[in-house]
Amino acid sequence: MEKDLLLPKYRVLPISKILLLPFCVIWFYLYATAEDHTDWWIENILVMLFFTGLFFSRRKFIFSDTSLVFIFAFLLLHLYGAQGAYTHNSFGELLKTRFHLWRNPYDRIVHFSFGFLMAYPMLDLFSTWWGKERKGLLLTVNMAILSLATIFELIEWGVAAVTDKATGETYVATQGDPWDAQKDIILALIGSVLFSLVLKIIRRRRRLREVSTANPGAQL
Repeated sequence: MEKDLLLPKYRVLPISKILLLPFCVIWFYLYATAEDHTDWWIENILVMLFFTGLFFSRRKFIFSDTSLVFIFAFLLLHLYGAQGAYTHNSFGELLKTRFHLWRNPYDRIVHFSFGFLMAYPMLDLFSTWWGKERKGLLLTVNMAILSLATIFELIEWGVAAVTDKATGETYVATQGDPWDAQKDIILALIGSVLFSLVLKIIRRRRRLREVSTANPGAQL
């Protein structure tokens, strides 16, 4: 597994236990104040499946602390979006008014954040499976994010097809944009590629710092 990007290994409590309580409190609060509870449950099916998989796979694989923080951040963005059924998200409405946008952009933010915040957990997973020295890991991560973003758009289409018109339109949240799915997929890929570039910069600086520490007189 790759050396943890941000957080140290030593701590009083595992980061999963530190994050669990605030996540549950926020989850129940946002559920209680959700605009559309039917949409809320549909939006959170994948979240519940993710936690179920996380629980049953814990003996074989545990995400690093940094991965868990990124996952936590993404899920909070998603839950906040689901509170207003995305289409009516209050922060998105603020941006829409402030920048004179024709649609609520919050779902775009979350799709981009999926690529940016979930890239490291994907790298964490692939590094464990194949070894961190395997070539093309970041490319594999980007392709995985692209695939998952596409699969999610297909899930949205499926939900819209099997539910009533009002529920389907609320969940898909195209807001009249015929290219909504394609834009969401591209934003997820852009987020993943951007994170890959940031990670490369961090790795390079870390290597230079390690060389400088080991050889104080070296000319870098």
